[in-house]
Amino acid sequence: MGGYLSRRARVAPLVAVLFFSLGLAVPKASAPDVEDFPQPEAMRTAVAFWMRIYLEVTTKSGLLHHSRHLGVVYETIHFQNEKSPRARQRRVDQRKRFWRSALRRLATGKPPRSEAEETVVRLLELELGHPPKRSDYHVAARRVRFQLGQRDKFYEGLLRSGAYENAMRAILREEGVPEDLAYLPHVESSFNLKAYSKDGAAGVWQFIRSTGKRYLKIDYVMDQRLDPILATRAAARLLSHNYKSLGNWPLAITAYNHGVAGMRRAKRRLGTDDLAILIKKYRSRSFGFASRNFYAQFLAARKILHAHETYFGPVKRDDPEVVDEIRLPFFLDVKDLQTYLGVSPEVVRHYNHALRPPIYRSGKLIPKSYVLRLPAGTVVPNAEAWLAAIPEEFRHDAQHRSRYHQVRRGDTLGRIAGRYRTSVSTLVVLNNLPSRHRIFPGQVLQLPEGRRSRGKRSFNLVKSAKASPKPKAIPREEVEPLYGPPAPASYDSPWRRLQGDYVLVDALETLGHFAEWLQLPVSKLRRLNRLSSRRTLRMGTRLKLDFSRVERDTFLQRRLEFHKGIEEDFFGSYQVTGTLDHKLRRGDSLWVLAHQTYSVPTWLIQRYNPDVDLTELTPGSALKIPVVEHIGG
Repeated sequence: MGGYLSRRARVAPLVAVLFFSLGLAVPKASAPDVEDFPQPEAMRTAVAFWMRIYLEVTTKSGLLHHSRHLGVVYETIHFQNEKSPRARQRRVDQRKRFWRSALRRLATGKPPRSEAEETVVRLLELELGHPPKRSDYHVAARRVRFQLGQRDKFYEGLLRSGAYENAMRAILREEGVPEDLAYLPHVESSFNLKAYSKDGAAGVWQFIRSTGKRYLKIDYVMDQRLDPILATRAAARLLSHNYKSLGNWPLAITAYNHGVAGMRRAKRRLGTDDLAILIKKYRSRSFGFASRNFYAQFLAARKILHAHETYFGPVKRDDPEVVDEIRLPFFLDVKDLQTYLGVSPEVVRHYNHALRPPIYRSGKLIPKSYVLRLPAGTVVPNAEAWLAAIPEEFRHDAQHRSRYHQVRRGDTLGRIAGRYRTSVSTLVVLNNLPSRHRIFPGQVLQLPEGRRSRGKRSFNLVKSAKASPKPKAIPREEVEPLYGPPAPASYDSPWRRLQGDYVLVDALETLGHFAEWLQLPVSKLRRLNRLSSRRTLRMGTRLKLDFSRVERDTFLQRRLEFHKGIEEDFFGSYQVTGTLDHKLRRGDSLWVLAHQTYSVPTWLIQRYNPDVDLTELTPGSALKIPVVEHIGG
């Protein structure tokens, strides 16, 4: 057994904030040691800007500013009547056009028309070190940017982090890195335990899947990125690696956002390890606003959190909770925990953030050797005696294997439900469908578990040669609407089908994934496909597989659950509200469209363009781009 820090439900009043100004200083008694985390003079206004974002401006407003010189703030935009994200964006775009026009007018030599414009001229002169020239105004007009405020989110994160901060600091000490790195989650996620980005970054530390798998277990039933304690140890090791590779903490922290290879490249190109110089002079398509500002955001958050009562007044942070920890000697159904030990699924979910929804929704089992965390005093008198209450027949020696149905033309949810003796509402909830009417050819639906048995279960991917037979009538059920994607007109895609021993590589898949699913070394797959060590897989590549170590059904299940897990996580936080047409221009690539132009996952663009070869985009042709909004706005 052991102790860790856990979230305790509490509603705390938002106390009055001491609004930030450039003259507000952190008291010397609370001033942090700056040896590891220096603040260059060149970053002073950037740090001040982020302190404004964290202290002064809420998520109902934001700052319109110069994207390179953060000391130049044009105005604060307050959202009052704009409730939807689209309405807010229209308001922001309108104010951007106003200021671009004003800056271009100033570039002609005309005098400022208002006090606000006079202030902007003075701020530009302070930032540039000389009166702004014509070219400076034109550059500023191209770099008008909006930053949403974060004060309310930052405050809520301050409260939540009280439950975990001591444990996180202890882990950082054990790993030999500075304890104040515990403040990074406030920058990454506002210390939101359920944070999930459009790019697939998850948890308070916002690990992307590929980086997370280097340190954590991520599969269909468990995602350790969501466990703040396990993810802290992983983050400590990654940051330690960054520091050893780059030589100082400003670069190591920036590499947490930009990648250590990218920062090594920047160092090599400019011949310096001074982050302030790199921010000013380094140019790279991927070294954008977020990477340039990541260290300044950390410094701002650190200053605030070192003296949070100076800025927020007295606060009641979440209390640490001591828990019992027990390593399970077998696979266990969460329902059996309630039946035989009186521990509800809600309690399990509250203390075990790494366990994914299929544990609670789809009949998957809590894995063997998983360290289960429960409220202190639950496991008595000891682990062995406590677990003895679970009957032998419910101590499983293997994970439940899933059943799936691949939708064919003519299928309906009613027909599928009748065929497998289940209900439409069960299929809707199990697959997180937007409604009973939205399924499409090629879609893979998970089926409910059949009768329980010990040991292995068969895996069935049903691909009918024709539409399912008409079932007996079943009673109509009321289904609670769920968020998800509107189905495209056709998705009868060959991407995830086996063609003999071959498959087409889908979005997000790497050679490492195929090696993992086939239980083979990567080198064997490279030899089999005559791939050099430097060549990476491209979407659409025809790849030959080796089924000497796993059955085809096992491979199919692993591959399907990889994609299904990513999609479920995404649609747990986002919804598709429509589509727009994008006419391709010369230089467009799937990466640029997904990550820079529209901020939409590549796999989602692929889903909406099933008949387009996304590896060979042709100028002049059109793509359907899904419009994605965060659930709740």
